[in-house]
This record gives sequence, C-alpha cells and structure tokens, in this order.
Amino acid sequence: MPKSIYDRGLLKPGEVATLQRVFDEACRRREAHPESAEARELALTLLALYNAGMVDEEMLTEAVGFRRLEPKSA
Repeated sequence: MPKSIYDRGLLKPGEVATLQRVFDEACRRREAHPESAEARELALTLLALYNAGMVDEEMLTEAVGFRRLEPKSA
C-alpha cells in the first residue's frame, strides 16, 4: 500500500499554516520584507527548528521573532 504524502515527510496543511503565521510575525517584528534575503534565511531557520522537533507556535515565534539589530553608526 502506498504511503500518504504526510508519511513521506511532507507538512500537513495545519503545520504549513502554523509556520506561515510564525514567519509572518517574525518578518513583522524584524521589519523584513517577506521576499528579502533575511526572510529566506528566517524561513530556512524556521523549517530547521520545526524539523528538529520545535513544533510549538509560541516557542517558534520566540526563537525566530526577535528584532533585527540596527547597525551601529560610526
């Protein structure tokens, strides 16, 4: 019997929705455009954390949602 797509490591719709909410909130907090290089790195980090077992939305938000540091003026 063939495995379902979810048994092959793909995300379920609810998981995608959770990750999207966290991503959107982190971009908002960091003031990062969702199509920026910073946002792509954020998405990769978010997926890595999720795949490592951090699945709680609040924990994910705290882990990736910190504000970006402003560059020091010389």
